Amino acid sequence: MYFIKKLSILSVVGLFALSFIGVPYSFAQETTEGGGSGLQLSPTRSELSGHPGESKKFSVSLKNVTQGELNAQVFLNDFTSDNFSGTPQIIVDEKQEQTPYSLKKMIKDLEVVNLKAGETKQIEHTVNIPADAAPGAYFGALRYSAVPVTNRANTPERQVSLTASVAHLVFVEVPGDVVQQIKIEKLEVQNGEGKTANVFTRPTKASLTLKNLGNGFSKPFGKVTLEKGSKQVYSYDVNNVETKAIVLPQSSRIFTDDLNNVSRPGKYKLTAGIAYGNGGEVVPFETTFWYLPLWFVALLALILIAVVTGAYFAYAKVSGKTFRKKSKKS
Repeated sequence: MYFIKKLSILSVVGLFALSFIGVPYSFAQETTEGGGSGLQLSPTRSELSGHPGESKKFSVSLKNVTQGELNAQVFLNDFTSDNFSGTPQIIVDEKQEQTPYSLKKMIKDLEVVNLKAGETKQIEHTVNIPADAAPGAYFGALRYSAVPVTNRANTPERQVSLTASVAHLVFVEVPGDVVQQIKIEKLEVQNGEGKTANVFTRPTKASLTLKNLGNGFSKPFGKVTLEKGSKQVYSYDVNNVETKAIVLPQSSRIFTDDLNNVSRPGKYKLTAGIAYGNGGEVVPFETTFWYLPLWFVALLALILIAVVTGAYFAYAKVSGKTFRKKSKKS
């Protein structure tokens, strides 16, 4: 009976430890040059600023990378953010309502560009900002689609607009009452597969989600630091590239960077300080996470079992002596 009681207690302790080990728990967004369409385009974006009534010019270099003559049909499309990587979601359906940020009233008279095999042309475009344009951001995508000259007469415009194309993104900001405001929506750690890291998995990436609450373009920048206890173990700069990524107005974008030096088990803290505009205001944000690798949890479980077992035997020994003393007195 004594042996059975000991075995039952040890079994319960062991099952508790194993269940703790086995249950995972989680703690707390451009277009590139290309020849896929038979065309190569550079640069991939233009950024302009102009007051109402002004005209601004920009140019692109377009090259025919095929072995035959072609015509480059050009279309101006609105686009939206994917709220993830910043990849533009180009709207090719002409029946769809224009976005509030459309450039279609500013860029007109787009002409077909004829290109001989291997020929490159510089194409100049003009942005005419209306006199009544409200301050803020406007943007669109100039898409060039290649049509072989021999097929031009037989290719419907709708079909051309859906073929592979290269795009040049145009960003125009009208000065005035432009509101700049950034909100940090989320800061979390990820594993190597890009998924939110659980407590047993060493995180290798940090993911920062920012939302532009203003009516202008935002190019956020700042720093994220990693601390364990009171010691800083790692830091990195956000949006630290030569051509800074843009967060469109009223949209979000996720910035993902490498996260190093998460090595020892325990609790970590991520702190972000993000600025925008001229950097006069910094938005703070912090979050914590735990890293408890399975070997560490298993070690804790073994220690727990040893402590409970030792306590039980000590209790049993003391209880046995007391029982024997009482028996002798009786």
